Amino acid sequence: MPTLNCEACEMLDEIEEKLGLKETELADLFGIRRPSVSGWREAGIPRARRASVERLLDLARVLAREVKESRIPEIVRTRDQWLENRSILETIALHGVEPVYGYLRRLFSYQA
Repeated sequence: MPTLNCEACEMLDEIEEKLGLKETELADLFGIRRPSVSGWREAGIPRARRASVERLLDLARVLAREVKESRIPEIVRTRDQWLENRSILETIALHGVEPVYGYLRRLFSYQA
């Protein structure tokens, strides 16, 4: 049985948990196949992908802090005009997390 990279597992597990993702959906966000995510869990996140994983983890933590956690899976899958009629997950897969931060700033600015 292969040894798992604890740090990679913790990061990927937290993203999946907070965003309510299956491993296949997580792979889609990075434009890779599900077996590659399993490989990251064993060998660690490749250096070229580490920043992207960390940014996504930061975004997941922001959502968990600002939004009721049980609502996050629905929120990240709902399409919105501000995201060119895409969901947060679709936007991340196409353009990374930066456009999502702009979207969230707009949403959170309406809070009392």
